[in-house]
Amino acid sequence: MTAFQAIRPLARAVQNIIWKPLPGSQSMFLVLGQPQYLTREVLFHGSRGNGKSDALIMAFLQHVGKGWGAYWRGIILRKEFKHLADLVKTAGLLIPRIFPGAVWNETKHSWTFPTGEVLIFNHIKHVREYDGKFHGHQYAFIGFDELATWSTIEVYEAMMSTLRTAYQPTAAQPLPPPLQVRSTTNPWGAGRTWVYERFIEGRKPGEITYNQDGTRQRAALFGTIFQNHYIDDGYIRNYLAQLTDPAKRAAWLEGDWEAVDTGAMFGPVWSQNLLLDAFQIPSGWKVDRCFDFGQSTPFCCLWVAESNGESVRVGNREFCPPAGSLVVVGEDYGTEIDPKTGKQARPDAGLFLSAKQIGARLKQREKKLQETVLLNHPKVVAGPADNQIFNGSKVDQGNALTVAKELKSEGMDFTNSDKSPGSRVTSAQLMFGRLQATKVQDPSNPHIYFFPAAKFLIKTLPFLQRDDDQLDAVAKGADDHAWDALAYRLTWKRPHTAVRQGIMY
Repeated sequence: MTAFQAIRPLARAVQNIIWKPLPGSQSMFLVLGQPQYLTREVLFHGSRGNGKSDALIMAFLQHVGKGWGAYWRGIILRKEFKHLADLVKTAGLLIPRIFPGAVWNETKHSWTFPTGEVLIFNHIKHVREYDGKFHGHQYAFIGFDELATWSTIEVYEAMMSTLRTAYQPTAAQPLPPPLQVRSTTNPWGAGRTWVYERFIEGRKPGEITYNQDGTRQRAALFGTIFQNHYIDDGYIRNYLAQLTDPAKRAAWLEGDWEAVDTGAMFGPVWSQNLLLDAFQIPSGWKVDRCFDFGQSTPFCCLWVAESNGESVRVGNREFCPPAGSLVVVGEDYGTEIDPKTGKQARPDAGLFLSAKQIGARLKQREKKLQETVLLNHPKVVAGPADNQIFNGSKVDQGNALTVAKELKSEGMDFTNSDKSPGSRVTSAQLMFGRLQATKVQDPSNPHIYFFPAAKFLIKTLPFLQRDDDQLDAVAKGADDHAWDALAYRLTWKRPHTAVRQGIMY
């Protein structure tokens, strides 16, 4: 046999290749789906144009025809079906060429393969849709496209419960189907925080998290557009590199998770000017507390100082914000903290404390602040709280216990907040104005600042989204309780007189 005859079958095989993974992250995304390297959850993230969408489809297709038949059943999800259009189109180009006998069902939005496997395209926006659409289903493969568009982890966790199989091993295929959840995303969107914490924070790219039994549970793979040698260079030079929004350019071109989402409610006006080193609040400034109640979800209490135009020394500089400027000096966020990482153990999970226990905890926190930054303020004024803490105040001729009474019994009293129609828009616009004034250091309008102690407030504020139905208000979502507490303070009408150290102000 001549050398040419030896390589001719190989040449023919190469010519018949329809798709092959790019070296690097795209290849590894597929490898981690193989039985011998199986990792249950894998996120493929990074810049735009790095081949994530193709990889999501191929992660399912690589196991078609491997002997699992109808038990290899997969689903790929987006929040809304219209956003699946590109993926459906890509699948329609690839699948008939790789599996000529596969059949597309337009009504069910599914591909059925000659050997029985099924791939479904569907959508789920809210976790409340789960029971009616997916509860009781079984999938061996679950794919999420643009995972960070889901604002909370609820949909992800609900769908994880459908990752199961009733497959019984056979002589032809003794292995069970490699159950897996595969997700893709850019570092941008309402769910950026929970996705980052679950897959990326504190881990190296590709680092695998193991379960106690030694199985591989979770990994994140980072890919950039520069790995994709099929991409048009002009797309990089003339579009991504030319984006005028530096945060969006960092996220879409470089896959930077630290870039502030300027599409978020406060993203365009967020700046480093907002963060201050802690200092003792002058006695002439006003200090109050505001509160959002929660048991199954976190509670949040903020301690807020309001400037009177008096300057103060901060480090090596004089700090004199306009009168009426706010400084959030303290925070107590009622959630469990993982002692190993110092991070929130579970998103949007509360401590299940009684109101009396919460009151005692807040009082301890306040006393510590009064020993440091509030040394000049032995009395903190009762500020606004979520009005639900006063529920039941008229029961039993006013003698029934309420959350407010329980808190007050521990020395933590509050007043009613403004929850009138339009208050959500008002609080958001007041915040936007203060952030803008702080960013440009406008001396004619009040500013807002944060001490490092306001950890959860600083962490969540830049990524709060606009409400889809009320664009000038902040959307409700997970871990927005620090914002709720601050929103009550922004719209609060402080009493004209309050007693502090015998002084009327």
